[in-house]
Amino acid sequence: MYLEHFQLKSQPFSEHAAVAALWQDPRMDEGLARLDYLVQCGQLGLVTGPSGVGKSALLKRFLHSLPPQHCQAFYCHLSHLPATGLLKLVVTQLGESPRRGKERLYEQILERATRAEGTLLLVFDEAHLLDGEALTDLRLLISSALDERPPLKLLLAGQEPLRAVLRRAQHADLVNRISVRYQLRPLSREHTCRYIDFQLTQAGGDVKLFDDAVKAAIHDFANGVPRQINNLATACLLQATARKVRRIDEELFQQVVSEFQLP
Repeated sequence: MYLEHFQLKSQPFSEHAAVAALWQDPRMDEGLARLDYLVQCGQLGLVTGPSGVGKSALLKRFLHSLPPQHCQAFYCHLSHLPATGLLKLVVTQLGESPRRGKERLYEQILERATRAEGTLLLVFDEAHLLDGEALTDLRLLISSALDERPPLKLLLAGQEPLRAVLRRAQHADLVNRISVRYQLRPLSREHTCRYIDFQLTQAGGDVKLFDDAVKAAIHDFANGVPRQINNLATACLLQATARKVRRIDEELFQQVVSEFQLP
C-alpha cells in the first residue's frame, strides 16, 4: 500500500476530505463570498462548472460555515427524480410526512419555511439533472409577490448543461430571479502545483515527492480539474509503490498517463 511506502498518515488525494482539510483558493473564496450574499440578500443562487471542478467542495465548505440560528440549509443531490418525487423528498428532508397532491406539498414546504429560525435554504446539487417541470415547481416556491421577506431561498448547483437548460424560453421567469451567479473554473497551473503540495502536506508527505515538471504535466493532462488531478496523482503513487521508488519523475508519469488514455 502506498501509504506505508511513502510513510503517509492518510490518503492525500481522497475525494471525500473533511471540511478542515479542504483546499482553499481564490476560486473558493470568491464563491463563498457570493453564496454569503445569497443568504443575506438574495433569493436564488446558481453555481455551475465542469464535472470534478470542485462544486461539491464549495458547497460543503459553505454549508459548514452557515450559522444555524441565521440559516437552516437542506441539501438534496437526487435531482434526477420526477417533479412530484422531488417535492416529496424535500418535504421528507424537512422532517414531515408528504401530503397527497402537489398543491399540498407546496403548502408544506412554505409553511415549514415560515416556521424556520432564520432563513430556510434548499440546496439542489446535480441540478443539471432537474427536468423542466421540476424547475417550474421550484420557481413557483419562490415566486410570491406578497412576501416582503420571502421565507425560502434556493441554490442550484450543476454542470455546464444547466446553463443551456435555463436559457430555454420557458425558464425565463426563473432566470430573472437569479440574484447570485458563480461559474467555478478549473485550477491554473500555479494553483494545481500548490494544490498537490497542500494535499501531500496534509497527509504528512514531502512536497518534493513529485518533480515540479510532473506537477505541471498533471495540470496540463487534467486541464486543472481537481478530481482528475486526484486520480492522476493517486495513480502515480501506486505506480511508484509497485516499482519501489520514492520519487515521481517524468518517466513514471508517462507510464501512468498511458493507462489513462481511453481506447
